[in-house]
Amino acid sequence: MLNYKNLKHSENEMPTWDGFLGPTLQVASMKKHWQIRELEHAVIKAINLPENLVNLRYASKYHDLIAQNRVNFAISDLKISGLLNCPKRGHYEISDLGKQTLVKLGTDITAKYVHSLPMYIDYQNKRRQNKSDDKADNDIQSLELTKGQIHNWFDKQKENLSDALLTKLRETDPFVFEHMMIELMTRMGYKGADGKAFVTQKSNDGGIDGILNQDALGLRKIYVQVKRYAEDNTVGRQIISQFHGDLDLQGAGSGVFITTSSFTRSAEEAGKKFNIKLIDGETLTKLMIEYKVGVQVQDTFELLEIDDDFFKKEN
Repeated sequence: MLNYKNLKHSENEMPTWDGFLGPTLQVASMKKHWQIRELEHAVIKAINLPENLVNLRYASKYHDLIAQNRVNFAISDLKISGLLNCPKRGHYEISDLGKQTLVKLGTDITAKYVHSLPMYIDYQNKRRQNKSDDKADNDIQSLELTKGQIHNWFDKQKENLSDALLTKLRETDPFVFEHMMIELMTRMGYKGADGKAFVTQKSNDGGIDGILNQDALGLRKIYVQVKRYAEDNTVGRQIISQFHGDLDLQGAGSGVFITTSSFTRSAEEAGKKFNIKLIDGETLTKLMIEYKVGVQVQDTFELLEIDDDFFKKEN
């Protein structure tokens, strides 16, 4: 039984567009042919999405339904990657590759996996090659995007950037990675206006990788430990308990533990018990994007509207 709470989701519990990938493919396997609106509604029903989220709309003049738009994005990427076939416009069916993927992964299908498939890579390469063609220009000019679709597109780009950033972090030199994490916490404001932040020396760090002095005298400190781990190398309770012991030796009552992988449930429980803030790979990349650490702005777009209040001003 699918449940929206078990899917990757935003803070309001609305599944993200890539959270819909697995459920969409599974629902598509339940019968041979689907019309797009029928498939969208079936996916939303299958995950038991509550009415308040089903009816949640973007705050724009178009008032698009957010859940429906996100399922639409999932359908699009499943089609591009060859997991769904599109025998005619607006009609979909699961492909042989899609069936094989369900057997292999179930509903645990990520954007990273979908975007690694040959058909998706080929599509992206052709898109880049044809970017300057007149046909591509005409296609772009003919599109009428709603504000909701634009928001979804940007959300999707952030997810793609997050995946690429996490891969890059796992390839980064460990010592450089430590400096990057201290830079991130500095930009987040944890150093304090008059404080200092530094990475500890490897020869005698006492289990502490970085320290942020929040005031000029160093009376308020934040101790940080970081682990540049592979995706399948999860952080367990023992490591968190050891970090807690290192904090005790420093006389500290709390700390921050950052990893590029994830934490076991017992590690999360230990973090709460020992007052240690745990930041996993997914949260880490979102923070880096938000505070622009390791990323840079490629393009900036402004969406303007009429300022009705301006026209109400008295002369």
